[in-house]
Amino acid sequence: MANIESLNLSGCYNLTDNGLGHAFVQEIGSLRALNLSLCKQITDSSLGRIAQYLKGLEVLELGGCSNVTNTGLLLIAWGLQRLKSLNLRSCRHLSDVGIGHLAGMTRSAAEGCLGLEQLTLQDCQKLTDLSLKHISRGLAGLRLLNLSFCGGISDAGLLHLSHMGSLRSLNLRSCDNISDTGIMHLAMGSLRLSGLDVSFCDKVGDQSLAYIAQGLDGLKSLSLCSCHISDDGINRMVRQMHGLRTLNIGQCVRITDKGLELIAEHLSQLTGIDLYGCTRITKRGLERITQLPCLKVLNLGLWQMTDSEKIFNGKRETSRETWTLTVVLRWCLRSFPSGSGAMCSSGLTAEDV
Repeated sequence: MANIESLNLSGCYNLTDNGLGHAFVQEIGSLRALNLSLCKQITDSSLGRIAQYLKGLEVLELGGCSNVTNTGLLLIAWGLQRLKSLNLRSCRHLSDVGIGHLAGMTRSAAEGCLGLEQLTLQDCQKLTDLSLKHISRGLAGLRLLNLSFCGGISDAGLLHLSHMGSLRSLNLRSCDNISDTGIMHLAMGSLRLSGLDVSFCDKVGDQSLAYIAQGLDGLKSLSLCSCHISDDGINRMVRQMHGLRTLNIGQCVRITDKGLELIAEHLSQLTGIDLYGCTRITKRGLERITQLPCLKVLNLGLWQMTDSEKIFNGKRETSRETWTLTVVLRWCLRSFPSGSGAMCSSGLTAEDV
């Protein structure tokens, strides 16, 4: 393995520390990427060996390695100073102390992984706002931060993140304690986000959209699925968000045709929109959305219409499923050249029609 650059062992459920120890017995300076996702028997012992022999590593995937603890992060912080991307999804033993090690903010001798650009902490349930404080102070170059399903963080933690000028993508999906106040903190800081996901944050409402329009108007992608937003919030947002490319508002059940008309009028650069579960829209609103000049992906999912409303371009469809599929496929096919095999929201390709 003297010249190997990438090693993918993801899903090797029977891989143990002992087995991995046989692979790493001397320094492998060429290895840049190592994927150990779902290697559930791997522990901190293996991370110590990785930190010792793989000092050139830039990408480390540990998603689902549930036996990794704060000690393992200390070892990473000690030996992997070149690390740029670290995935710790569902490493549920990790706490603020471990994040402090990564950020070089603890009293340990570890310098930390201060060059990190991407950090995934999805479903790390023990993390609190203190972790966000460590990240903001020690990981100044971070560009992508995934905190989805981290129920222990709150609005106060977002105040720490609000001045991270390098941050471009922030995922707060299903962070139950995030509210309009947290979005206000983000908007009033010096962030230059291009992507924000607050889907399933049920304390996020129309006021958040006003804050986003004021301070986060450079967003290219915004996900608000199942948030408590209405047409009024859409009205307050779209007038300032002309560069938005992707908008996910699935399961926002207060959105009506009025909201879709506002989107169609102001978001002319939109290439994709998710309307799954928006039960109050009708064909009138849908027809306005489909007139967007750049639209490539329209996801209707389980969106429903009454029998009397199933008319599109003068054609009455015989079933709800047929109508929805026709709309989705028609717009996928219009957007992509024949034979491109582009994937539509329905899961079918252009060749299937």
